[in-house]
Order: sequence, then C-alpha cells, then structure tokens
Amino acid sequence: MTKTTLLKPNAIAFLIPLILLLGLVILLNSSAFLANQNQLSAFITIDFIITIPVIYFLLIRKQNISNFTIAPFLIACVIIASYTIPLENQDLLNTVKIWLIPIIEISVLSVVIFKLRKAIKIYKNTVNQEEDFYSALLDTCKTLFPRTVAKLVANEIALLYYGFFNFKKIKLASNEFSNYKGSGILSTLTAIIFVVGIEMITVHLLMTTWSPTVAWVLTILSFYSALQLIGIIRSVPKRPIVVGNDHLVLRFGMLSETIIPFSAIERIEFADASSFDKNKGTKTLSLFGELEHSNMVIYTKTPHTLQFIYGKPKPYTKLLLFVDNRQQFKSQLECHLSK
Repeated sequence: MTKTTLLKPNAIAFLIPLILLLGLVILLNSSAFLANQNQLSAFITIDFIITIPVIYFLLIRKQNISNFTIAPFLIACVIIASYTIPLENQDLLNTVKIWLIPIIEISVLSVVIFKLRKAIKIYKNTVNQEEDFYSALLDTCKTLFPRTVAKLVANEIALLYYGFFNFKKIKLASNEFSNYKGSGILSTLTAIIFVVGIEMITVHLLMTTWSPTVAWVLTILSFYSALQLIGIIRSVPKRPIVVGNDHLVLRFGMLSETIIPFSAIERIEFADASSFDKNKGTKTLSLFGELEHSNMVIYTKTPHTLQFIYGKPKPYTKLLLFVDNRQQFKSQLECHLSK
C-alpha cells in the first residue's frame, strides 16, 4: 500500500468534520437562523459538542490516527461554538464548559495512567535484564501510544527513573565504555543546575512584585528544567557506549544517541583541539561542542543521524566524542573494522 493510499482515509477523517463545522458556521450567519435563533441554538450547540465529535470518532477509530486527538478536537468545537453562537443563546454551551472540560481532563489523565501502568507491566514481563532501560521502555511505549506521544511518555518516565530511582551502579562489560569520568562535562551540567536554582529564586522574587502568576509559571518551568538536567546527568553512567557485533552504539545518557554500522565507518582517530570545527557535517555527541573536550573522532562514509531526547535528529559525517578508555576503545573498534 502506497503512502498516498494511506493518506486519503486520514484526510477524509479530518475533511468531513471540518465541512460539517463550516456548515454550522454558515447556518449561524444565515437569515433562517436569525429568524429562529432561540429554537435552533440548542440543537446547533448539541451538534457542536456531540454530533460532530462522535462523527469524528467514528471516522478515525479504524484509521492511523490517535484517539487522543478527540480531546483537542472537542475543545476546538467548543471554542468555535463560543465565537459563533450568539452570547444570549449560550446557556447550554456555558453549562457544557463548566462540566465538559474537567471531564475531558480527567478522562485523558485516566487513559494515560492506565496505559502507563500497562507499559510498565509489559516492560517488566519482557525486558532482558541486560537491555538498556530507556531503549526497552521506548519500544514498549510505542506499542501503546502513537510514536510522538510514546517518545514523550518514555522520556518523562526515564527522566524520573534515572534521576530519582536508579541508584544501582552498573558493571561495564568488555565491550562497554564510559564517557564521563575524565571529560568534566557532568560537573559543568551540575553547575548549570545550581545556576538555574539561583536564577529561579531571583526571577521569582523580582516577578512577584509585577505578576505572581507569571512568577510561579517561570518558577515551575525552571524547576522542571532542573529535574530534566538531574535525570540526564544521572543517566550518563547508566548508558555506556557499546561496541556491538556489527555496529557501534554511541550515547550521552538520554540526551543523545546514534547507531553506526561498522560498514559505514570510514575511519576513527584520536581527537585534539584542532579536530573541532563548525562545519555542517560535524557534531559532538553530548551537544556541548568544545566543552565536551572530545578525545575521539569518527568519520562516516555517508551521513548518519544523531537522535536527541527532544528536537529533530541532525545529520553528521564527522562525530566527536569523549571516551574514558580511548586506547582500548579504538583498538577494539579497529579490530572489528579490519574484519
């Protein structure tokens, strides 16, 4: 089945509800409605909040569209109704706003919690004890959520897991290499957390005099950023570099990751200060550029992508990284490449 064939049912699933919504908006501006607005307003409100959302659900339930889209679609219907139905005829709509929005929030939260519990149960039943936790969790979430939602859910669970629950030290296998002990990058990130903490307190005190609401929003965002940094810092020792049988897995905790088949590696060298450049095809594994103090550089024959915890993947043909035992890493990798 071609991509074009797949797109048509999905397009129809969105197009029909949009046409129905447009029809209601046109009806609300017609002379027929103006002559009978007291009688028609209640029926049109029901169409906005029940009829069209139900039609949308029936259209998407067997398509490659997440059922989670029902919630934002319903909210969009309520917003459109609020702007198009005359204010004096919005009694039913106002009642719906009071009761419907909390019900939607509780329902979405309940579904997410249920799926999270299911994901954790599946993970515990199927995961290999030697498998990387984040990779296994992401694969599990993909079986329960749409791809984008799966990554967000996996990220949040893993950040909490690495940051506040996983205190067990891992023992590196002969084909695994740490990449944090000698670089000083984790010390830099830890310092950033303290800076965020100081900034959070200072900004909160300054903003409180202007707007307490804005002050608390900024404080919560800063606090959340600090939690993310803690999770990333503590994930780095738990996710070492791995030299596999036919590929190389390079990670910097949860922050970034890339997999390079041995057949795609052109050469590997020790890096120095002159190895770092700002060319488009040059990337550093930890994303911190020269702060990483890279001591290895890998050249690939074709562009490969560096995946991030958030944001779009970035292509590279030259990747700089830090490896604690760089001599053994280079020797082991070259041994594989020679075969």
